[in-house]
Amino acid sequence: MLKTLVIGAQNIDIFAHAKSDCNLNDSNRAKIYMAFGGVACNIVTNIALLGNPVSFLTVFGDDTFSSLAKINLQNLKIDIHESLEVKNETNSIYLAVMDKDNDLFIGLNDMDITDRLNISFFKEKADFIAGFDLLVIDANLNPDALGYLLKTYTKKQIIMDAVSAEKAVKLKGLLQYITLLKLNVKELKALSDKETVDLRMDDLLSRGLAKILITNSGNEIIYKSKNEHIKTMPLKADTIVNSSGAGDAFLGGFIHGILNEKSLAHCLEIAKKTAFLTLQSATSTNTNITLSEVE
Repeated sequence: MLKTLVIGAQNIDIFAHAKSDCNLNDSNRAKIYMAFGGVACNIVTNIALLGNPVSFLTVFGDDTFSSLAKINLQNLKIDIHESLEVKNETNSIYLAVMDKDNDLFIGLNDMDITDRLNISFFKEKADFIAGFDLLVIDANLNPDALGYLLKTYTKKQIIMDAVSAEKAVKLKGLLQYITLLKLNVKELKALSDKETVDLRMDDLLSRGLAKILITNSGNEIIYKSKNEHIKTMPLKADTIVNSSGAGDAFLGGFIHGILNEKSLAHCLEIAKKTAFLTLQSATSTNTNITLSEVE
């Protein structure tokens, strides 16, 4: 099995689910709760929940939220011993307001501490990083850190999550260093100005990207490389409890398939099932997922 390291953000998620239409500039009734999240954290959690050994390189503050985040990851048997701990800093926090249909109405993030995952820190961890076969990185890192990692570890398999349209643009000059990029149609559009999804995918592949994996909410999923082109529909969820984290779960499930040497078609099916089960969870990861359910 490939030795896997996930690099990127973890944060405390605070979800507010509106009980009716959201009215701006007014108080709204809602169900509010806390969970553990962050793109890289969601991905590494799903990889671990499916029974795979995995390490995580991230950053924590020294507040109560940071302590809770570390305990959660350790309980999942995720190796975090090389992660950065910053004194007198608060943990990264993401606040999501969900509308009455459980779709994201607005998201707010306080992720400045993630900038501590910089070139200097990664140089200190060079020997540790070099010991892994597969690096999974999210685009929450600053552009200089992303460029350093991608250009330094060119002999490793690198899977990236674009995170958002705003953050995807950091990857424009780095596509040739990425083995597989997972993104949605909005993030794809941020990276290519071609007219259609297919032309945009071809554009990214022509610029050096090896493999591309597109999700589009409840619409068609597309995998494409120079030699393969697969389209498949996601599993239909009649009831969506929370759409946040489904894309991260999809990628975590796909990586599980890769780690266990499944066929491409099987990797996609595992990814779809992991995302489907996550949609049924109130938080951005479904900690009740089991290997038997997705395989």
